[in-house]
Amino acid sequence: MKRELAAAALLLLLIAGAVWNLHSADRLNETVERSLHRAEVSARHGDYEAALTALENGRQVWDAHGTYTQIFFRHPDLDAIQDAFHGLEERFLQEDPAWPAALGLLRYHLYTVDEMEHVTVGTVF
Repeated sequence: MKRELAAAALLLLLIAGAVWNLHSADRLNETVERSLHRAEVSARHGDYEAALTALENGRQVWDAHGTYTQIFFRHPDLDAIQDAFHGLEERFLQEDPAWPAALGLLRYHLYTVDEMEHVTVGTVF
C-alpha cells in the first residue's frame, strides 16, 4: 500500500510541476508580448526611440528568465528568439518600414515555444 501511495504522490507532484511550467511559460510570454505591443504602437506612430525602449524591456524580461528558458525550451528555439529580437532591434534603429515582418517573426517564435509547452495529442505521441 505504501508503494501505491508513493507512486500516486509522485504522479501528483509531476502533474503539479507540469501545470506550474505551463503557467510560467504563459506568464513569461504574456509579459514579453505586452512589451512588444507597446513597441508596435510606438513604431506605428513613428516613435522609434520609444519602440526600442519597449523592445529592450521585453528583451530584459526574456533574459531575466534565462535559467528557466535554458532548462525548459529547446536551444535552437532560444537562438531563433534571440536572433528575432536582434533583427527587430535593427529594423527599429534603421527606421526600416519592414519592421512589421521582423515583429511578426519574433511573435511567431515566442508563440511556438509557448505552444510546445501545452499538452496536445501531438506533443504526447
